[in-house]
Amino acid sequence: MNFIHGLIPDIPSGFRDDRGEGKQGKPLEKGVYLWYNKEMDQNNFEFGFKKQRPFWKDALMFCFTVSLVWSGTHVVLNYGAFAQMAEYKVETLKASLFFEAVEEVAPVEKEVLKLEKIEKSRQELFANKTLKPKNQAKNMFATMDILPPDNRISIPRISQNVPLVTVPTHKHWKQLERNIQNGLKDGVVVHPVSRKPGILGNFFVTGHSSYYAWDKGRFKDVFALLHEVEMEDMIEIFWEGEKYTYQVKEIKIVAPTETSVLNQPKDRSILTLMTCTPVGTNKNRLVVVGKLVEVN
Repeated sequence: MNFIHGLIPDIPSGFRDDRGEGKQGKPLEKGVYLWYNKEMDQNNFEFGFKKQRPFWKDALMFCFTVSLVWSGTHVVLNYGAFAQMAEYKVETLKASLFFEAVEEVAPVEKEVLKLEKIEKSRQELFANKTLKPKNQAKNMFATMDILPPDNRISIPRISQNVPLVTVPTHKHWKQLERNIQNGLKDGVVVHPVSRKPGILGNFFVTGHSSYYAWDKGRFKDVFALLHEVEMEDMIEIFWEGEKYTYQVKEIKIVAPTETSVLNQPKDRSILTLMTCTPVGTNKNRLVVVGKLVEVN
């Protein structure tokens, strides 16, 4: 039998108090009555309230909302880096589709009109000796490498050509970190422990894969595509009027506390590039190591 407490000014027939005295209920203390309905003995109470959703659904919805908000904020704050990554992927896809289409097209044989070239002998061509120095200079400049006036690094795979910035060392780690962060505003930083390129040791370079969107530096995402570099790729270092070419021999991910990447080998000349990974975080470090193969 179901009873509901309520404040009812006047009880109609069919209602009774908790003492069961007659059809016309009698007032209880402070005007409280018990309402009895036979139909509620057979059915459940329904007062128009929605059934409560299970806890696991609420927890799942909460996690989804937090993840969505975090992902959106992460992309906005690292827009420059993610834009580079998206553009690189699109261009790579376009290139792959283009080459596949070219391979599918059957070659068409065409008649080629061959023209006979009339070549003059060298003696006749350079009969006038006054032209000889000019042509020698032309040939010399044609084979001469044009080097930038400043120190730079070139990574053809990801189309990056960035200034190399040196920073002063410091015995206190926090001050050294500030020096490096200031240097990263102008390019990628050559770590103070580095050996010069071309000699035995480790030429260590670090750069941002992404940084705060409000930072004023122009190079806060220069290494956003460093993870696209592949084994055997060539990386060029322009340093003090010389070009040093390194070939990638190792790619790895290490913890931020891993200091062995700064080690100086005594039997070979290597280049080490390091940046944060995944992009937009400082969880780990992506390390690319190259071996010196050519000096010009």
